[in-house]
Amino acid sequence: MNKTLLIITPIAVLIGLALSLMVFRPTPIQLQAATWLGDQAKPLPPFALTDHFNRSLDNQSIAGRWHLWFFGYTHCPDICPDTLQVLANTLHSIQDQTILDRLQVTFITVDPDRDSLENMKTYVTYFDPRFVSARTTIEQLRPLTKTLGMFHAVHKSEDGHYEVEHSGALALVDPRGQFIGLFSGPHDSARIAHDLTALINGYS
Repeated sequence: MNKTLLIITPIAVLIGLALSLMVFRPTPIQLQAATWLGDQAKPLPPFALTDHFNRSLDNQSIAGRWHLWFFGYTHCPDICPDTLQVLANTLHSIQDQTILDRLQVTFITVDPDRDSLENMKTYVTYFDPRFVSARTTIEQLRPLTKTLGMFHAVHKSEDGHYEVEHSGALALVDPRGQFIGLFSGPHDSARIAHDLTALINGYS
C-alpha cells in the first residue's frame, strides 16, 4: 500500500472535520441592548408576590417562561410611563408569536402603600393588555431587588407627600428562574425586541 496515501488520508479527514466544525458552529449572538450574564447568571432568592389577577407570582409559578421585569410605581411622572410605552412597542415589534407566547412582561411596584392591584392593572394594561403587574411589601421585595441590583428608595416630606427613586433597568429572567440578563437605559424598543428574539431562540 502507498505510504503517501496513508499519511494524506488522516490529514484530509482532520481538515474536513475542522471545516465542518467551522461551518456548523453556531454564530455567537450579537446583542444590541442587553448585558448577558451567561455563566454568571444568578438564581433568584425565594420570593412571593401577587399579580393583578390575584395569582401567586413566585419561584415556582414563573418556571417555564422568560420574564422581563420592570420595577416602578403608578405615580411615577416620567420613567415608568416612558418605559412601559417602550415595552409595549417592543412587543409589537416582535413578529414571532412563539416568542411572545414564551415571554411575560411584568411591572412590579416599589410603592405598595399607594399601588393597589386594581389601580396597577388599570395602569399597565393601558399600555398593553398583555402586561401583568404585581406587588408585595417592601420588606418582602428587597431580597429580590437586591439580587437583581435594582435600587429603590422612598423619600417622604413633612406634609405627607413623597417621591420614589428607582432604577430604570429591565431584568431578564430565564425559564429556570435565573437572573440572566439586564437592559439598562436609555431603552430602545427595536433593540430590545432584537435581543429578546435572539436570546429566547438561542438559549431556550
